[in-house]
Amino acid sequence: MTLEEHARAIEAAIQAAAEDGFYLDDGYGRGVRALELNWVDDHGDPSTWQTLSLPCNPMD
Repeated sequence: MTLEEHARAIEAAIQAAAEDGFYLDDGYGRGVRALELNWVDDHGDPSTWQTLSLPCNPMD
């Protein structure tokens, strides 16, 4: 799978969870509004990324 394909698969899993009422939070009860999936090169530096679209918790 490519980086983009992995990002879309993660989005789909997060969306499915949201449809069942489960949302990501930051550990302090605030919703996570953005995530990025990174490809890290051989030197440990992120060089390519995909932004994931996340559902918003209606309680935020």
